[in-house]
Parts: sequence; C-alpha cells; structure tokens
Amino acid sequence: MRRAVFLDRDGTLTEEGDWHVKAAPPRLLPGVTQALRRLQDAGFLLFVVTNQSGVARGYYTEEDVRVFHRRMEEMLAEQGVRLQGISYCPHMPDEGCACRKPGTRYLAESAARHNIDLARSFVVGDQSTDIAMGVRNGCRTILVCRGFDGADEKTSVEPDRIASDVTEAAALILALDGRDDATR
Repeated sequence: MRRAVFLDRDGTLTEEGDWHVKAAPPRLLPGVTQALRRLQDAGFLLFVVTNQSGVARGYYTEEDVRVFHRRMEEMLAEQGVRLQGISYCPHMPDEGCACRKPGTRYLAESAARHNIDLARSFVVGDQSTDIAMGVRNGCRTILVCRGFDGADEKTSVEPDRIASDVTEAAALILALDGRDDATR
C-alpha cells in the first residue's frame, strides 16, 4: 500500500488571506515547493484538503476556488511537484457534511482510490480540525505553527508532532517514515 501526506491549504501551504481575494493568485509560503518535492521524491502521494466556507457565505464562488487550485497546481508543477488531488468543502461549519474537516470523507475516498495505507500517512495543518481529521482516519499528525497555529479551539485533539512550518514538517515526516511507533 502507498503512503500519503494530506495537507491543509490556507496557513499551511499558502498565506492565510482575506476571504474576499481568494480568486487572486496563490501566495505559497516560503519553502513549500521544496518541502513538497522532498516528500514526493521519498514516495509520498500529496493531497490538499481544505475547508472553503467562503463559498457558502457568498464571499467567492466554487469557480474562484477551482481557478485558485489550478493556479496553485501550475505553480507547483513548474517546480516538479505533482498533487494527486485537491478536495475542498464549500459548506458552512454547521451543515454537518462529511466533507468538512474534521470529517473523514476525503481521506477515505483518497485512500480507496489510490490504495493508501492511512496508518503510514500523515496529515499536516495549522488548525485543530486538521489534526482531528488525521486522528479520525488513523493518520499521524503534524500541527504547523503558521496560520491559526492550532488556536482555533474547534477540537481538543493533540497532534503527534509540532513543526514551525511545512519545511520542518517534511523533515519530521522523512525522519519518522517507517517508524510505526515513533508518534504513538
């Protein structure tokens, strides 16, 4: 079975920005491309999972989200990074859908489609909902101290590790890879 890294978008890969300018070109955080390339070169499949309730709130459209994601994929591809998929939830936080983090829908679908061993995979993000999604799916988790820095207080789960950014998270993943008991 394959290994994957499921990454949050805003505050983890891209600058946390004004909801009204989400259709603007992505602003990748420093070191993101190199970190993702290291993970990819080590054999990890890369996915982005993001909540985008700005769609339901009317701040931007689903087409704006798709354009943003296409631009982000193009920017990464220019540096040799290939994302296996980008999943986003356009719903409000209180709608109770299975696709909104910390829901399990997108990870379960990706695991089935790409033959991914979730126990050997990682979730990296800046919010407690990212960490909760990883825990609910049996993944190892890394909270990055960017964006919300876990201070969203939406859930009370603890990450397996904490990193200053995606560069450090990638280094942790590569160090932990294959050590099943390293984070448990």
